[in-house]
Amino acid sequence: MAGRTAGKRKPTSAEIATHGAAKHSKTAGAPSDSDESMGESDAEMEGGAVMESDAEIEDEPKLAGENGGKAGGTQGRARVTNADVMALNEASLLFKSNLFKLQIDELLGEVAVAANSKATQDVDAALQQIRAELLAMESTAELTMEAATNHVRKLSKAATGQVFGIPFPDPAPAAGLALRMASAAPDAVNVVGSYPLGMAVRSARGFTVDVLAQMPARLFQERDYLDYRYFYKRALFVALARVRLQGSAVGEMFDVEFALLRGDTRLPVVQLRPKRGARRLARLGCTIRILPSVGGDVLALRRLGPDSCNVRAALYSAAQGSVATPQYNAALAGDALQLTHLKYLHETQAACPAFARAAALLRVWLGQRTGARGAQQLLDSGRLGGFVVTVVLAWLVRSPGSGGVAGARLSGAMDALQLFKGAVEFLAERDFAAQPVRFGSGDAFGGAGGAVLVDPSGRTNLLAGVAPWELLELRMLAQQTARDISHHSDSRFARVFLSGALADVATRYDHVLRVEADLGALLAARTGHVDAARRLRELEHGHPAAAARARIGELLARALAPRHARVVAVHAAADAAFAERTHVTRRHVFYVCVVAGAQAQRLVDLGPSPDAQPQEAAQFRALWGAKAELRRFRDGAIRLATVWGANAMPPEQRALILPRMLAFLLRRHFGVRAPPGLLADDDDDTSLTADDDTSSTPDAGRLFCASPRIAALASTRDLAESDAAHVTFEAARLALDQLQRDLRALEPQLPLRVLALHATAPGLRYASLAPPKPLAPGADDAYVEPLPVLVEFASSTKWPDDLAALHKVKSAFLLRLAACYGAAHPHALVDVASRHFGYGAADGLHTADHDCFVDIRLAPAGLTFRLRVLCEREGAMLARQAQAMEREQLAPQADALRRQLRRWTRATQWRPQHHRRILDLCQRHHPAASLTIRLLKRWLARHLLLGAVPEETAELIAARVFTEPFAGLAAPASAYAGLVRCLRLLAEWRWQHDLCVVDFTAPDSNDDDDGSPRAAGPRPVWAAADGLPADVYATMQAAFDRAPAADALRLATADDPAAERWGAVSPLLTRRLRALASAALTAIVDCVGAGSDAALPQAFTTPMADYDFILKLDKRMVCRQHEQPPASALHGPEDAAPEPSKPEVFKNLRPAAARVKLHANPFGQPRMVGFDPVALLVRDLARVYGDSALFFHDVFGGRCIAGLWNPALAKPVPFNASANANVAPCPGEKVNGRPAARFNKQAVLEEMARLGEGLVVDVVVQNE
Repeated sequence: MAGRTAGKRKPTSAEIATHGAAKHSKTAGAPSDSDESMGESDAEMEGGAVMESDAEIEDEPKLAGENGGKAGGTQGRARVTNADVMALNEASLLFKSNLFKLQIDELLGEVAVAANSKATQDVDAALQQIRAELLAMESTAELTMEAATNHVRKLSKAATGQVFGIPFPDPAPAAGLALRMASAAPDAVNVVGSYPLGMAVRSARGFTVDVLAQMPARLFQERDYLDYRYFYKRALFVALARVRLQGSAVGEMFDVEFALLRGDTRLPVVQLRPKRGARRLARLGCTIRILPSVGGDVLALRRLGPDSCNVRAALYSAAQGSVATPQYNAALAGDALQLTHLKYLHETQAACPAFARAAALLRVWLGQRTGARGAQQLLDSGRLGGFVVTVVLAWLVRSPGSGGVAGARLSGAMDALQLFKGAVEFLAERDFAAQPVRFGSGDAFGGAGGAVLVDPSGRTNLLAGVAPWELLELRMLAQQTARDISHHSDSRFARVFLSGALADVATRYDHVLRVEADLGALLAARTGHVDAARRLRELEHGHPAAAARARIGELLARALAPRHARVVAVHAAADAAFAERTHVTRRHVFYVCVVAGAQAQRLVDLGPSPDAQPQEAAQFRALWGAKAELRRFRDGAIRLATVWGANAMPPEQRALILPRMLAFLLRRHFGVRAPPGLLADDDDDTSLTADDDTSSTPDAGRLFCASPRIAALASTRDLAESDAAHVTFEAARLALDQLQRDLRALEPQLPLRVLALHATAPGLRYASLAPPKPLAPGADDAYVEPLPVLVEFASSTKWPDDLAALHKVKSAFLLRLAACYGAAHPHALVDVASRHFGYGAADGLHTADHDCFVDIRLAPAGLTFRLRVLCEREGAMLARQAQAMEREQLAPQADALRRQLRRWTRATQWRPQHHRRILDLCQRHHPAASLTIRLLKRWLARHLLLGAVPEETAELIAARVFTEPFAGLAAPASAYAGLVRCLRLLAEWRWQHDLCVVDFTAPDSNDDDDGSPRAAGPRPVWAAADGLPADVYATMQAAFDRAPAADALRLATADDPAAERWGAVSPLLTRRLRALASAALTAIVDCVGAGSDAALPQAFTTPMADYDFILKLDKRMVCRQHEQPPASALHGPEDAAPEPSKPEVFKNLRPAAARVKLHANPFGQPRMVGFDPVALLVRDLARVYGDSALFFHDVFGGRCIAGLWNPALAKPVPFNASANANVAPCPGEKVNGRPAARFNKQAVLEEMARLGEGLVVDVVVQNE
């Protein structure tokens, strides 16, 4: 958001990126050149400028041609040209502000890396040395497969002291294969990729430089493109290149190892990482890779089309017919076309001056969304990376328009910002499967199927092997980015380029399931023709983990298609060692991630009709097994369906329907066992399908999902032991409607007509920790929570003008209302309570807003509503009296009246308005918002901060992540994602510098009414952005700038631009919130990465050692202790105390479960509505000792009160008999010549214990 810029230096993008508890890297993330296949000639390599090798790195890498000139003028400033002014004006017109362009320029100056610059002189010198070593490689005569393997082992041991073999692909060459291999020095060594073209950008992992080694054509034969022959010879060259580099001086500067290009075992490369001793290279974070290649005339490119089958070994002769190998062919063509791609991109760069800068921006943008971060290091497929988006940008610049219209889609005269925006908008609206992208007018790859992006040569599909969910996810991210760019606020730069959370698996998705499975079991095959065909499909992916990922993703996407799940992503974790990557029998980790739609909590999924669609019905039964039930529906249709619960299912379980479906499918089709508590009893379908193509081995792996454990923390002990069908938020809403009808029926007996009821209780807006608990007639509970409701009567001129008289009339209204309601409903419990009954102080003021109220417990519903009268005239009277006191210069009375006016406004106007907005958010737009708010309140209460942080503020924090999706992501559709993003907001937001706005006018959902994803394509730059108008936002920014520059948590809305309604959270609490949120977020991310929720309760456990003293309470007097989390949520289902064994009886003879769990009142007095002695004690302690200490407690049944002393009390002060504190003299000490006194902490603690007598059982002093 816009920050405090008046009179201060604007923070740089690097400062923005590094700020916060997460501590991002200095540079914005960007993808490495994992998929670059570009090069340059030998003359360019040899003619490049090389700096002195011993020069220190004094400047950051710069993009070629940017910020590279010397400063001119006596002041060292560059002269501003007309072109600079025109560029700023153009940016202001296009993006409503030239600040965005300035931020882009600064970003590129920090992250862009240019070859042949002073900053990269050590890299250039290393590249020259690597080139010399590769050109000096010794030739090897033709050898058999076994002889070549032994030869490499002997050479590696002699040269490096380390024995390694040839990195053959999967499948490895069969024993006795009649193939002779030779090796020789490369014909040419070129630096390729984004580095020589000026498009390289640094990420948190540094940047990558690719070196292309072109193998001699004489090493290959005409038909080596068949049966992995080329890849076997290529692997030999890679092994010998490693031997040469590791045994030379290069091995002293770099750690030389094998790696996989694009995660493909067919494409091993040599990877060089700087050693710690090479400080300057390590500081740059440069990784160098040696990529083997061949000339375009070596392989028969005409035979590498998507329909060709080039794997014809006798091993797969059992397959019926030939199976096309498009990914195998694309891997071959990629090695042969690298120089062709380089030439095309170089020509594009010459025709479009801003092409390199725009490509660099695209790489930064894509790297923030696809890079591996945190605990989940993923197997980088590299198939959808920087090279692909660069080719797309080149196609937009050079390809003619669609529909036969001449001219390119983007002009070569555009600047980098315009090119970047045009490319993002194209990615947001383009479906590469339905609308293939081809260079030229041909129909190449017309029948390839799937996504198609034909390279400039027309020989290969650059999207071969890209999963459909990867393209769908890229399209969704581009749509969100297109909206962010068109947004009028200054936060768009951070949302587009500095969103480090986008690449975090634990934050990015609504549900994350970690699957640890044995690849051999997942890919197990039986005998028969089908096995051979499936084996070919698995080998097509180039890696067993990629094959398993494709199988899992395809099945889950097909199963969740009726629920309109936007993305079902399956990420494969990267192994540490190269050997583990290529071994099929190794255990592997997958992350099954879902971006859910609006129908994620639907209870029933409809299938086909067996009579009308027999084939589809058979497929449906094969997919779901026993869960596929034949049912008759209200419209008379008989269809197959899967049922996942009843209408009375509680929200905590309903939120887990989608993870439950995924766990069921993984169990049924892949033998992955689910964690305890995720699957229901009727979901335990251990029988596997009989279809050979989907059968797997039972217990092939283990599944972990953090969502069930986190959702359980929102429940309570009472709720876990009660009948969920009778304790619901809907029942409370229906009871409120019934109360309104009852009161309207009493209108003939009341002086004025009842206009409306205004609810303010969190339980009536789906925001309380648990649904309101209904009580049977005559029943009582340890704590009965009232539901506040304001009763608005019709306006009348007969209301008195005196404030004290007005209060008495309001009390009379409530007395009349209570009498009439009690007479009309004899079974209801009606109590009238008041502290003053309208008789307050002489001036008519009251110290609290509890003037007079009526408690009504509805007989059928069993809920207690607390009614108060809303009179609009009271606010005007308070304002007039305050002004009169000011005119008479009676400041104390005027201040008291204004405080009373603020309390009245908060109770009668602000809270009802806030209630309606949160109710609308939870009920209409975002079903996951309710459980997210409850989880956030539980988290705050467990850390003793709820109360110090008002409930309304907590609800606004949760609303922020839904109305203003975090980091450019879509609004969360699960409580897990909502809580994680709330914690990230608390941990990373710069409250002191940036305005945080909760925009309830933003689009309510990203789905259409039918639940399908809305086609939110790019918005034109001249269209008005959704959300708050610019003038309203400017008003909020001005109010934020006027506020004191303190690190205090404040959330502004359109009606509260200064964030004053609920009060700002103090800087002390804001810092603690930031630290606790950061630690909790780390614990959750680590649990997802480790596949265990053993450490998850730590995120909801506060460290008590930070407090100075603790007042321990008598648990018998803590009437809300049953609102603590269930034992299974804190300790796990497997660690919870086992239930005592019960004799087995028939189901119809079992005793009925208790509808509502009740507890005896500890005070022996019935109908003590809203009486919480712990809350009252904390209130009294704060009133008496508020200047001396801060008090914290868990409002949901905590058994202690923690306190912090005011640090200012530690200093001795002059003794004064009228001191407003309990002090003790300090013998022998003086302050300002007077006897000194010090705050008497021990005596104050004894006073606190005496004040809480009967409730406080012990006082623990932790910090003297």
